[in-house]
Order: sequence, then structure tokens, then C-alpha cells
Amino acid sequence: MDTPGFITPPPGLVPPRHDTGTQTERVTPQRSPLPAFNPPPPANPSPAPAPTTAAFAALAAAWLAVLPTGERVPIGDALLIGRNPVRFDAWQRAGLLPIDDPARSVSKTHAVLESAGAGIRVTDLHSTNGVSLVDAAGSVSGVAPGVPTPVPTGTAVLLGTYRVQLVPA
Repeated sequence: MDTPGFITPPPGLVPPRHDTGTQTERVTPQRSPLPAFNPPPPANPSPAPAPTTAAFAALAAAWLAVLPTGERVPIGDALLIGRNPVRFDAWQRAGLLPIDDPARSVSKTHAVLESAGAGIRVTDLHSTNGVSLVDAAGSVSGVAPGVPTPVPTGTAVLLGTYRVQLVPA
């Protein structure tokens, strides 16, 4: 009997075999156990305690990002800014600030604002249109991509052409 997809050889082409039975048996192969992976212990066996709600609130209120719309957004530890920002690498716990930029000069995840002691710093996340600082006198200076740059009090941050004023709370 022919099975679809199987070609039966003509008689006499394949010699008969007498060493096989007509029964099919299922054989379960013997498997050795896989090695277990044990991650190394943490470098600091006693992690730092999580900040209290009051401490976090005090830190969150230290600096504000003032948008062109007048909206005031607390920066906290870190704040990723862009058209549709996403967390990554060192900023897994950062806040996200999606902004509406009609000029479309802001990248998806353009920059990060971070608290740095009593101050604030900005890092250009290799955006298309860059980050610049504008001081009170109107002087503009560029920020090197990937380099955390301190932002003096009273200085505005340009994300492409989108202006964000940073003020202490």
C-alpha cells in the first residue's frame, strides 16, 4: 500500500531484511541532568535601604522642569524626556516625561535630567538635534552626547528647539 508522499521502491531493488521485527517500540533516551547556574552573590551583601516616601518626596521637589506650556514637572532622581521616552540601562527607575513638540526637533528619548547633589545635570542621549544650555544672558553652549553636564541655576535646556527651564523647587 502506498502512503502519500512516500515512494515505494520497485520489487527486488531493496534486498529483504530478516533481522528486524514487525513491532515498533518507543525508546526513551537516557538524559543526564543539566548543570545548574548559580549567580554570584551580590557585591554588597547588605543593600542600601530604600528611601522613605518623605525622603523621595523631598528629593522629587528639589528641581522642577518648567515646560513652554507652563506645566511644572518634578525631576526626582532622574527624568527621561522625549516625544515618547523609554527606560533603559542606568535609568530603569527614571520618571518619563513625554512632550508634544510641534517642530519635531525632539527625539523619542532625547535626554535625561538627573539630580546631582544640590544641583542638576543633563545628559544628551545621542539625540538627533542635540542638547544645548542657554544661560540668563542668552549665551548658548552645546552639550556633548553621553556626557553628564551640570546645569547652572537659571539656565534653560534646549532639546533641539524645545525649551525647558530648570528651576529649584
